[in-house]
Amino acid sequence: MAEESLRLSEWKFEPGALNFENLDRWFVGDHLHRYPQYRPIEAADILFGWLPSTKLITRGTKVLAFGSCFAEYFIRFLAQHGYNDWQLPPEEHGGCKESLLLSLSDTFENVFVIVQQLRWAFGEFTPESALWFTKDKVYFEATEERRNNIRLSFQQVDLLVVTLGLSEVWFDTIAREPMWRPITARLYDPQRHAVRRATVAETVEALLEFDRLAERFLPGKHVVFTVSPVPMRATFRDQSAVTANQASKAVLRAAMDEFLSKEEIRSRERYHYFPSYELAFHLFDNPFEADNRHVRADVAHCILNAFSAAYTDLPLTADTGEERQNRSAFLEQEVRKLQQELVEKERVIRELDTAAKERLAIIEKFSHR
Repeated sequence: MAEESLRLSEWKFEPGALNFENLDRWFVGDHLHRYPQYRPIEAADILFGWLPSTKLITRGTKVLAFGSCFAEYFIRFLAQHGYNDWQLPPEEHGGCKESLLLSLSDTFENVFVIVQQLRWAFGEFTPESALWFTKDKVYFEATEERRNNIRLSFQQVDLLVVTLGLSEVWFDTIAREPMWRPITARLYDPQRHAVRRATVAETVEALLEFDRLAERFLPGKHVVFTVSPVPMRATFRDQSAVTANQASKAVLRAAMDEFLSKEEIRSRERYHYFPSYELAFHLFDNPFEADNRHVRADVAHCILNAFSAAYTDLPLTADTGEERQNRSAFLEQEVRKLQQELVEKERVIRELDTAAKERLAIIEKFSHR
């Protein structure tokens, strides 16, 4: 009995079934999708597994896109094609009448402030301190009128496109609430205001809180999440903004994957992911304009066309002459840049060759003495 209890495992198989001298193939399970090799990656390679079962956007669908600045691309695209023709509740501000969710659509760059807006809109949160400032450094007063307008906007919409941009978040540690952006220098309190990168676990928790609010206040409405390819302007961490941006995007993408993989979330059949970030970086060597922030026009065109094919009932059309001309001009510009680089490299090679020959001549001269 003592000998039996020491056994950690026991193999049970039919005689001859396990033969290590005649292995046939690896077990691959129910799903095995190989990374593309020896060919350019195509949009279909990236979109596989993320396409909705039906077209969710028709001309009568009310769509609201908000989050990071990348949200504007989706709203503009739909409007240009005659879609999304509905009016959000407007408010007089800045000398004009416009919906706050449109005017501030690029303010909610992380999921924590997005959740905070839902909590505020539906009466679960009331800011008691100076949490919210616009990009113009103007304090945003959370009035009841504004709360009602934003709540009505959420209630009227059919589909939300939520663009996630950052996981580096400013917090009011006393109020225990996220802030839209850094506080102004005059109001900054080192004992109260702090910035840090949210973890994957914290981001997943925030997404689950989003789900709780959506289930309660936005029943039946579809949500399309996407990670913006636009990098951060700057990091408040003591490291390269390039590496900080990569870490920030990695947290968002990992949290998004974990959230969407949960059985309870999948069973809702209301959450979707559109791979804007992956399309930008896997279909283009350099997706940005000269400022290294804004995506090039042809990159945005590619991403939005893929979004349209997946989510709208717009017919697939060939590129217009202007679009082809724009892409042709960009490619010609890239060719010219490569040619200039080649000319510069040839010049350096010639200089090195001349220097090497001169040194070789000196060596030969002294070797014959």
